[in-house]
Amino acid sequence: MNKKIKLAIISRGFSPDTISGRETVIYNLWKMAKQYYEVSLISGWKNNPTLLPKDSYKIDISTKNKAINYLKFYWNCRKYLKNINPDLILANTLEIPKMNIPTVMIVYDFNFGKAVGFENNSIIKRSLIYQKLKSVDKVIAISSATKKNILKLGISNKKVNTIHVGVDTNKFVPRDSLNKYFTILYPSRMLSGKGQHLAIEAIKLIAPELRNKLRLIIAGHISDNIYYKKIKELAEGLPVDFETNVTDLVPYYQKADIVIFPTLMEEGFGYTAVEAMSCEKPVIYSDFPAIIESTGNIGIKFRRGVASELAEGIIKLYRDKKLRLKIGKEGRNYVLNHYRWGKVFRNYQKVYDELLVNEKNG
Repeated sequence: MNKKIKLAIISRGFSPDTISGRETVIYNLWKMAKQYYEVSLISGWKNNPTLLPKDSYKIDISTKNKAINYLKFYWNCRKYLKNINPDLILANTLEIPKMNIPTVMIVYDFNFGKAVGFENNSIIKRSLIYQKLKSVDKVIAISSATKKNILKLGISNKKVNTIHVGVDTNKFVPRDSLNKYFTILYPSRMLSGKGQHLAIEAIKLIAPELRNKLRLIIAGHISDNIYYKKIKELAEGLPVDFETNVTDLVPYYQKADIVIFPTLMEEGFGYTAVEAMSCEKPVIYSDFPAIIESTGNIGIKFRRGVASELAEGIIKLYRDKKLRLKIGKEGRNYVLNHYRWGKVFRNYQKVYDELLVNEKNG
């Protein structure tokens, strides 16, 4: 019997200790890899180490000092990798040491948590990204838009593969919703770059006689307490509800009539939009290239940052049930054809196999 390949997966965060699109992606890749490889997980934690898998290597990055967290992650990774001695590394963070082991790096986006136009510190970070991507063996971009940004850094096209992320289509499934109010959902981490204030401004622009028939639900973890307080104040007197520290967004998707994604960050992939599509919900989203790409141009796009156009999209879908149903069904079919995790994982395996063959042949 052939010995299983030893795969080390390295992530700065892991669900449910940290919840965002990138944690969802690495969690699913880890879960599927365990069926085929001998997998070791190295992950940082910010809230509670017991939320990570019991057999994982846990690194405390809960301090407020980013430099200390970086160094702790780097040196602990180095120590754990020496102990694991893997055949292959899959990483989604820059804080990994060079170990002369075939390494695959996932790149999600270049927004660094900032809204477009507020990337003053990105020059240094882009330089660091270039140096790291240059040193690894293979780079996986989660969209063609992200790949384009990687190539702009000067990374060789031969080194970069585009592999879209997956969605659990057995979990994100359609359910009929019977709501007293027309329910608009924005599921996302609460920070300025995600544009929750824009969603609230759009509701405010809708005429009162129609606004009284609507309900906006903003659901997700609070990433910025100061910003959360600001949007709570902005929403006073408006039909806006906040659901914080949500661990499972699926019921919220299923109960919504429509989903909005007015992000102000140049996302690497429209994960929120695609999850909504999997639940057969029509989506209104900012017109970033990666979101248009990931949705297959299904749904309603609006100029990023323009609250009046978002409001127009909401009104349009409110008034046209046939259009809502049409967009919803198109979206679900698109996800089923493109984003099943089994298909996504096979594309990762092709990259792994190529690297291992090259390593064997010297």
